[in-house]
Amino acid sequence: MSRPASPAGWHRRAAAAAIVAASAAWIVASAASAPRKPELSVEVLDVGQGDAILIRSPEGKTALIDAGPGKHVAALLKQKRVTTVDLLVLTHHHADHYGGMAEVIKDHAPRVFLASSSSHTTPGYLKLLQHVRDAGIRAIQPGPAARRIGLGSAVLTVLPQPPEDTQDENDNSIGIRLDYGDFSALLTGDSQGPARAYWLRTCPALVRDCTVLKLAHHGSRNGTDARWLDATRPEMAVASLGATNDYGHPHPETLSLLGRRKVPLLRTDLVGTVSFVSDGATWDVTTARPGRSEAASSRGRDRDDATARASARLDLNTATEAELMGLPGVSATVARRVVERRPYRSVDDLRSVRGIGAEGLAELRPRVVVR
Repeated sequence: MSRPASPAGWHRRAAAAAIVAASAAWIVASAASAPRKPELSVEVLDVGQGDAILIRSPEGKTALIDAGPGKHVAALLKQKRVTTVDLLVLTHHHADHYGGMAEVIKDHAPRVFLASSSSHTTPGYLKLLQHVRDAGIRAIQPGPAARRIGLGSAVLTVLPQPPEDTQDENDNSIGIRLDYGDFSALLTGDSQGPARAYWLRTCPALVRDCTVLKLAHHGSRNGTDARWLDATRPEMAVASLGATNDYGHPHPETLSLLGRRKVPLLRTDLVGTVSFVSDGATWDVTTARPGRSEAASSRGRDRDDATARASARLDLNTATEAELMGLPGVSATVARRVVERRPYRSVDDLRSVRGIGAEGLAELRPRVVVR
């Protein structure tokens, strides 16, 4: 995805105005002659109803946070040419987060395994622990104080672990903040209200102001609340979930809250794997399936409606900037210009939009309509 020019330190007021779920343009374009800066990558992998987040430092160090509900995460890592996992994290003891870990241990020889000491166990989790022991992997746990783990020049900070909740394993989730220069991501498993309140009370600086927020509990209503969003103030949110999940994720309440706070949202069920890249000063985002993203909306459109709109020709007078960015040759900047010039009386009116030439218009014509 291209990097249109924008002011340095692009802040969340601009994000609020854009409300662009697939926006990748909040960065500074480097001069063509400038050497490429080392980059960090964060990939929220499309694993269905579960979590798996791959982090790669500029030096090639890797961390995998959760491994989805099935065995295919190890194959995904191979496709991405990941040979060794330096840090393997299990946020909590639920199968939709550890289902693929045994294969990852077998194929990618993790060096360190981080999991909580929660007493919640299942036969599957006990078997996973046996794999960790048999492989001779160093096992560590979060503690009552924050713990910093270097991943090359990137830093993972493990948040202080909340007191164990013997009734709900979700609230035993490990929280992690990733920092690389000015870029940050907050990853908190399936944490719910009590765990998030604990972090807000005990380590407010570690959860304040992040670039990317991975929505806890797959976009559930109990995974995000107004107080959390007001503290974290993300420039973009990501939800990892399955398109056919039985829980109604993401819940309408979450979508409505994101819409009111004007936080753009990307969902793996709509756009596939979401990939962030940052050089520490600027950042970019791409998705595996462009054009199927959805902006955070107080209307909370359901998945069927979003999918239908993505597969049809886009109405220039109603399409979101995110949907427009799925069109060939349409960057975030061009999408914003298209929206700013509404209303359109015909597709030919696109000739007045800077950045769409004759060739671009010819390519767009069969994909858009004016109603």
